[in-house]
Amino acid sequence: MEDFVVNSPLELDADQVRALLDATTAHLIAFRAKLDARELPASYVADSLNVDRYEQGRLAASGLREDELPQTGTEFQVLLDQLFGEAMTNGTLHPHPGFMAHVPSGGLIQGAVGDFVARAVNRFAGVWIAAPGFQRIETNVIRWFCTMLGYGEGSFGYLTTGGSLANFMAVRCALTAHDDKQPGPAAVYVSTQAHFSMLKASTMAGLPAEHVRTIGVDDQYRMDLAELSARIADDRAAGFRPVCVVGTAGTTNSGAVDDLAAIARIAHEEGAWFHADACFGGFFRLTERGRAALRGIEDADSISVDAHKSLFLPHGSSALLVKDRVRLGDAFEIPGAAYLPGFVDEPELADFASYGPELSREIRGLTAWLPLKMHGVAAFETTLDEKIDLAHYLADRLATLDGLEVVRQHPIHLPVVIFKLSGARDSVLNAELCELVCSRGNVYLTTTELPEHGLVVRACILHHQTDRTVVDRMVDDVEWSVRVLRDKEN
Repeated sequence: MEDFVVNSPLELDADQVRALLDATTAHLIAFRAKLDARELPASYVADSLNVDRYEQGRLAASGLREDELPQTGTEFQVLLDQLFGEAMTNGTLHPHPGFMAHVPSGGLIQGAVGDFVARAVNRFAGVWIAAPGFQRIETNVIRWFCTMLGYGEGSFGYLTTGGSLANFMAVRCALTAHDDKQPGPAAVYVSTQAHFSMLKASTMAGLPAEHVRTIGVDDQYRMDLAELSARIADDRAAGFRPVCVVGTAGTTNSGAVDDLAAIARIAHEEGAWFHADACFGGFFRLTERGRAALRGIEDADSISVDAHKSLFLPHGSSALLVKDRVRLGDAFEIPGAAYLPGFVDEPELADFASYGPELSREIRGLTAWLPLKMHGVAAFETTLDEKIDLAHYLADRLATLDGLEVVRQHPIHLPVVIFKLSGARDSVLNAELCELVCSRGNVYLTTTELPEHGLVVRACILHHQTDRTVVDRMVDDVEWSVRVLRDKEN
């Protein structure tokens, strides 16, 4: 039999593929070894808010700029050196165990391998018939996510690249579900502590920004239920129709969890869609404390979750889950096209193009499927419990430091610890405290602002490798920084 020869200038033979993968693997292992040995900082920049001050980042970006289109090829070894050298050594390092800013995303390598396989085999995921096996795996992951969040029979979902897209899809579902119910302009209700993506999601879905109502919070930073009910009543009197109420299952600022059960009751009594933004806290429901904190989330009509947060997966691993699969189809189902294969009409199968805004998309389920199958859900539950314990441990240790105040306006349901200089509402001093801690390179923190406290320093423990050693090192750095500031004042 005559050998088949590929003449494309873009094709690599088996030896070239192996060499490329081996070299890439070597770089990745070396990078991870440096992280494990703490040879890399948690962040190359100590103050990420004042972007203009980060001259090193500007220089790095300038050095990588290429205005001319490459006309000839470059050896991949050179390119990998550039990626792991020039491109890597600047900015902030999410995979570092000391990364405690924002909501960390450690990025399990197992998940990255799943994503690599999906990209390498390059199967089309828009319609079921194109890849039934991979579609089944992705559907399994969606059902697992639904189970984790308390949904039962009839629920479904769609894997997205981020929580912002999931929140947009939720608003579209809400609007579609209420299109014919009553006249008048639609209104959406969020708390002042809700993630900004809800406003963006609503405007993307076609609502004017002024139709997104911001409801105040109580002394635990949870949505004020009395104000919510009053605002809905006022809107009805003014001719608006309450379409969607958003409860937050873990605010980014403080980790506070709205009273989801109470919001569910109010929303459903008002005939509104109840969406739970659980991008931060959703998967903590695997733990006993998380289930108590997130009580009522199972009554939501839709839930957005970020597996790249509380399941430790690489970025781009999110989902919108819906209690009633039909509602998702109503919002996104598309008619067939002559050039497309046929669509399925069976409850157990899914044409994902009819459940989300995309037609062309990669298989996304392998990123979560591989780690969950390798370790089992119990390993994730144990790790999440450990993060809650570490947050309590950190808060207790910080409370013993002279000159420091731990802000604890609500129970620490999620692993966020907020602190500031004792009695200080001076934004400059607290910002300087944060920058000093980050300048040590062991951990990376950021500041935020809270009612009645002003600017505060915030630590979020959600990296799978963060342990007591990392936390103790952070406490040492905070103590050093407080001392430096005290000496500076004297």
